[in-house]
Amino acid sequence: MPLDPQRRRSDGFQSVVPARPTSPPPAPPPPATRNVRWNENLVCPSPIFPSQRPRGWFNRRGDQLWTNEGAYKAAPPGQEFPPELRDYPECGTGWMNEEGVHIDMGHRLIPKAPLRSALKQSRGPVVQVNQGS
Repeated sequence: MPLDPQRRRSDGFQSVVPARPTSPPPAPPPPATRNVRWNENLVCPSPIFPSQRPRGWFNRRGDQLWTNEGAYKAAPPGQEFPPELRDYPECGTGWMNEEGVHIDMGHRLIPKAPLRSALKQSRGPVVQVNQGS
């Protein structure tokens, strides 16, 4: 059974590759349609960091608590409800400082809500089944 010798490119063999027909490039996909109502004026609120909060006891309107007797300095006219105080208590309900500590109008500490676990809560007792003995 004779073996055919393999041709190598070094011996002058050149393969003929047929030319590919040129076709125009594919058209770009149409712009995606939005499935929700969209407004170009939407702005994502930026977080207010503790270093950006005013120091002292304030309410949402911008009033500052000055004394333990309840005297306070009212917000300057035209500067009520500044955006950096949006998470502070409403006027007449309490005060909050730059560390996020809340007190009521009687200067009693309002405890923070306990943190919720990120883990799934079990719905009942876990029963283990041993297979095989």
